[in-house]
Amino acid sequence: MKRLALKLLLFLLVFLAYDKLFILVANRSAETEVDKRLEYLIEGQINKELVIIGSSRGSRDIIASQIEEETGLSAYNLCYPGSSMEFHEFILKTLLKFNEPPKILILMVDDNNAFMDGGDRILFRRDRLYPLVRHSYIWKEMAQRGYLDSELAGIIVLQRLNKYNFDLRQKMPTPLDTIMACGSMPITWQDKGIDWEFPTKEKPYPREKELPEKVAAFQSMVQTCEAHGVELVITFPPNYQIPSQSFENRIRELSGDNVHCHHYNTENPIYRDQNYFFDTEHLMREAASIYTDEIIDFLKAFMPS
Repeated sequence: MKRLALKLLLFLLVFLAYDKLFILVANRSAETEVDKRLEYLIEGQINKELVIIGSSRGSRDIIASQIEEETGLSAYNLCYPGSSMEFHEFILKTLLKFNEPPKILILMVDDNNAFMDGGDRILFRRDRLYPLVRHSYIWKEMAQRGYLDSELAGIIVLQRLNKYNFDLRQKMPTPLDTIMACGSMPITWQDKGIDWEFPTKEKPYPREKELPEKVAAFQSMVQTCEAHGVELVITFPPNYQIPSQSFENRIRELSGDNVHCHHYNTENPIYRDQNYFFDTEHLMREAASIYTDEIIDFLKAFMPS
């Protein structure tokens, strides 16, 4: 029995020593990432006066450097394509934990989809977190959300890793996700094979299909901004369709009176011109600059001089 116990102890020590080698994998996977913005957040490097949070429409359609040039406010874009409202809340929480609160937060909301099940298109972007599990904050967040076993991950490094960590090649930016120094990702070309028929009717908003956790994440963001003295601006970006007034009404209902809401200028003909769109949900660079100018004018209307 004593010999067996010694063998088990020896095996455990060898396994734990071997497991520590995976720290090298965790470190390497972080170093090969192209998108460094989340790590910048954790390291306290995003101390900006204005921050933009949202999904791909925010990353493509709002150019943070343009806002900075026109307003004098330091600005940064923290929008992640394909990200859910829960992920937006996580980004805001991380921003405030490790950085100074911004004066203004722009939250871009997806018309009709913000509170719905987005399937494989709108997710809590775990693929952005796994490469950064060398940071205890990241793997503990994932454990809290049920993606990792908290107790095992606290002891065994391998438990924190995923397939994302084992592709140790240096990542290269794709033409679609090339990130500017300000964090924005505008697009300069048009996707092929798009059905450019402009809808004749407004899309109904099915409130009964809302997911409570997404609504709760949104309300948490509103309350968090208020608690930290952050001016919250909610933007409704252009789509190649008639905007849903019932969706906007729902957002305004949930946000309350202390939030600034900006809707794009539906009278501008470029938002019905397919030549200004990458696809039916995202603007190309020229139109993104025009839309960003609309946001700048809106900001100037309530910003202190």
